[in-house]
Amino acid sequence: MADRGPRSRVIPIAAVLLLAVVAGDLARRALVRPAAPSGAISPRAAAVPDSAAGRAASAAGDRGVAASAALTAPLDDATRTAALQRIDRDGADTYLPAMLSADDSALHRWSDDRAERPVRVAVLRDAVPGFHDTFFANVGWAITRWNAVGLPIYLEQVADTAGADIVLTWADRLDSNRTGRADVTWGRSGWLVHVHVTLATHTPDGREVTPREMVALALHELGHALGLGHSPLVADALYPETSAADLTARDRRTALLLYALPPGSLK
Repeated sequence: MADRGPRSRVIPIAAVLLLAVVAGDLARRALVRPAAPSGAISPRAAAVPDSAAGRAASAAGDRGVAASAALTAPLDDATRTAALQRIDRDGADTYLPAMLSADDSALHRWSDDRAERPVRVAVLRDAVPGFHDTFFANVGWAITRWNAVGLPIYLEQVADTAGADIVLTWADRLDSNRTGRADVTWGRSGWLVHVHVTLATHTPDGREVTPREMVALALHELGHALGLGHSPLVADALYPETSAADLTARDRRTALLLYALPPGSLK
């Protein structure tokens, strides 16, 4: 009986301490709670680890997609059904089905009004080691090849980044096995809003990229800038380890089918 008094005092004190710890933890959680996503913009992350022409494929050649791509709004049932029927009918000679598998069944592209309001491509002349004016011309040629596909948009090459939709810059070399990179941003509806393309003047092992390889890289990264994903077939310009000196018929068919479909999630 002599111990009962002190023990009865210990229990309330322990309870008070426990409540203080819980209250402190709740206050800390409230202070560090992340902001809810607005859903306005979903970034496609640093997505294109492509090597120069002729290099062997590697595990690092896969195209990564940001998890936030899942924020792309789903299409309504009727539109989704019509889109899937169109892909089933016309997609066999394209790599659009492969794109859907890689991009979590979501399509992203520029809006149709960009024929009258061109997609402005700012190609900069950066003073980086290994840069040649020929590379500038290589990119210009690649732009004309994509414009010749007949998409309902038009790429207009400009020299100023002000108001540019696609900005293309240069780097001495990129990380990992990459020689090209496209960072693509779209809105929740799936319409593209901005792209930053980076082309390397040297391969990861230090060799200078040749003009022919730069053509292949420019065709490939501009394809990503239009919303295209990777092709599983080696001949295509959108194959991960690209060596294509021009667009293939499959590249063109895939782009045309993409731009005949509405953007959004097909899940």
